[in-house]
Amino acid sequence: MRTVGEILKKARFEKHLSLEEVEKTLRIRKKFLEALETNRWSDLPSLPYIKGFLKNYSVFLGLLPDEILAVFRRQFSEKEEIKVLPQKLKGDSLPFSLRITPQIVTITLITAFLTLFFGYLFSQYRAYTSPPDLTIDRPQEGEIVKSKDIQVSGKTDSDVVLSVNDQKIALEGNGEFKTTLTLTPGINTIIIQSVRKNGKKHTITRIVSYQENNNP
Repeated sequence: MRTVGEILKKARFEKHLSLEEVEKTLRIRKKFLEALETNRWSDLPSLPYIKGFLKNYSVFLGLLPDEILAVFRRQFSEKEEIKVLPQKLKGDSLPFSLRITPQIVTITLITAFLTLFFGYLFSQYRAYTSPPDLTIDRPQEGEIVKSKDIQVSGKTDSDVVLSVNDQKIALEGNGEFKTTLTLTPGINTIIIQSVRKNGKKHTITRIVSYQENNNP
């Protein structure tokens, strides 16, 4: 009895087709076609792929796929499937695919949890060891004003103690603050300081000039 490979090869020769032509038409790699025609099942990806290749190849050659598959089953028992599956896929034999298994899901979840956990620890460590953020919107450095009252405003972290010229200032929930100072004529120094519970501080100094309006 002829083997599957012999039947396929004979049919291809009768149609005067090269393996390259078949490969181009069916998009089955030449090395797989050669394996089919020489019955080298261990060089093929897996049993489902073998059956798919045989079906497509037999239809292309004008053969009956059911008959080819029947010959294949007699020649190769499905109980021997383990012999078909290679230890590992070689090179570019198959496009990359990812099988989602419980193990992969578990590893992914654990990795995500550890990433978030250590990211949180790092952010807490950084917040504890670094000075607080502090930005001043008003006044600007070197600003010259005509009014003795000046507004000091800005934003800092919400868990700090803020002071302006050594006077504690209440913070809003988002860390914003606003207060008014009374200036003296001439040069005035405004010191804004944000201090964490661990003593880390951030200080910004603004120099402003108050010029009295002496017009009658």
